[in-house]
Amino acid sequence: MRFDPERGEVDWDGLVTFLLTLLLLLLTLGIPLLILFRSVSRTADAVPDITSARRLLVFGKRLLRGQIDDDYRQRLDKAAALMQELPERRLLLLGGAGKDGEISEAAAGLAYLLSLGLPEARLMREEQSQNTLENLRHARALIQGDTQEPVALISNRYHLARIHTMAESLGIEHQLCGCEAEFRLSLKVLPRLLIEAWYILWFKTGKGWARLIGSQRMLDRVT
Repeated sequence: MRFDPERGEVDWDGLVTFLLTLLLLLLTLGIPLLILFRSVSRTADAVPDITSARRLLVFGKRLLRGQIDDDYRQRLDKAAALMQELPERRLLLLGGAGKDGEISEAAAGLAYLLSLGLPEARLMREEQSQNTLENLRHARALIQGDTQEPVALISNRYHLARIHTMAESLGIEHQLCGCEAEFRLSLKVLPRLLIEAWYILWFKTGKGWARLIGSQRMLDRVT
């Protein structure tokens, strides 16, 4: 479900469910958003920074003039550390390109990991996705049948609740792994937690609406 005027695209399913989510918030005085905000915060605090998985998925993040930002660097550094622990681990970098001519998030991540000395043979890229849901859908297609073990989903702690919600809906066996050693609540993190709560509410509203109207087309995108 995407509404992205910057790319000249209007996803009508996404736009309709976006408006429905706003209506829901108005009718409920924002209570569902507050509940999800608490859930996002708890997930960020509870998730470990270790994993036993041998397949790692790292979520990209929009580049700044073609360069990775601090959050994305944290994700990559965590993945590099886990890769160095076990030589049999494999890593899938997720994230497509932004504006025309810009390298993909996955390509930027690959270049960074290669600069750290990781062997390219253990690294894969997925460069078609534009958001977290697409990240997971494309990753599912790439790893399907490759392993029966859970995969580790690596990202910043504020992002993990949304990842879990979507991965669970898509039927992906997974473990969450925070790239920070611990969760620290700050003025910088607070708005990000609120945004993540909004995205989860939007996702759940869209999924519920698809079931209510019996739209298999919409359900196929989120399950």
